[in-house]
Amino acid sequence: MVPSSLHAVKEKAQLTPNVRHPLQSKLQSFVGHLSLEKGLSKNTLQSYAYDLQHFIKTLPETVCNFNQIDKTIIDGWLSDLLYLKASSRARKITSVRQFFEYLIKIHDLEQNPLQHVVNPFLKRLLPDTLSVDEIETLQGSMVLSYPQGLRDRAMISVMYACGLRVSELCNLVLQNLFLDENFIKVYGKGSKERLVPIGTVAKTHLQQYLVYGRPKLQKSKTGNAVFISQNGRPLSRKTFWLHLKRYAKNVKCQKNVKPHLLRHSFATHLLIHGADLRSIQTMLGHSDISTTQLYTQLNPIHLQEAYKKHHPRAFEDTPL
Repeated sequence: MVPSSLHAVKEKAQLTPNVRHPLQSKLQSFVGHLSLEKGLSKNTLQSYAYDLQHFIKTLPETVCNFNQIDKTIIDGWLSDLLYLKASSRARKITSVRQFFEYLIKIHDLEQNPLQHVVNPFLKRLLPDTLSVDEIETLQGSMVLSYPQGLRDRAMISVMYACGLRVSELCNLVLQNLFLDENFIKVYGKGSKERLVPIGTVAKTHLQQYLVYGRPKLQKSKTGNAVFISQNGRPLSRKTFWLHLKRYAKNVKCQKNVKPHLLRHSFATHLLIHGADLRSIQTMLGHSDISTTQLYTQLNPIHLQEAYKKHHPRAFEDTPL
């Protein structure tokens, strides 16, 4: 069997800017609809466009109208997706299904040819997390005599303390820091705005970076991004991930440390220590609480510890 990574490379190589007219124009119209009506992020829009371009590319050359797509064509396309992980297949199916629903809405399609398709079963696993000690070890691994060290410590502290997505962290701007009031303003998926509290440790690390680190990285054309690289430009998500990976390796952390692991740790630690699910949902910026409910699949020992700490009758003696 050909490795899925090789398939992915071949798949990308086969895509061309102009897949096929008029099908391509409908795709562009749909992506524009998603951007205007649903306010989806740039990365999400790119994922939709990529999935749909690949789907159109796999259609028989005789297909020049979406109403020509039948169950046989769909089943053939689904067979071609079997080399992918279930999560990747589900994403592609969802993208194409929503595209067809859009075409029905604008009267370019009579019925959805994916109506007989069931998405692959996805087993939702509890994300791995870092312990508080592991996070503190990471924060203590930077060389603070360099501005980059102050910056990276502040980034790790803020991401963990506020539960940010890595894109939200890298897109933070100075005017959205309200440190006197102990909160920051974040723009999440779909440019949705939310206010997130910031704790004392993260606030201190951020202030030290702003006073002693950022001015040394700042250049004449530096804008208002909070976290900047040594050339004065906003630090990219990829660069932050590479730095985080290096720090984890330096402290011999056995876990696969990625930026999102800090966000998972934030949510898990809050839940373990008694925070309610709705509050966690708000701070994470989840539009649907079912996404937040993933964190309720905690180890029973952790839940028992939280119960003992927070339930008012946990330590009462049993009456005789």
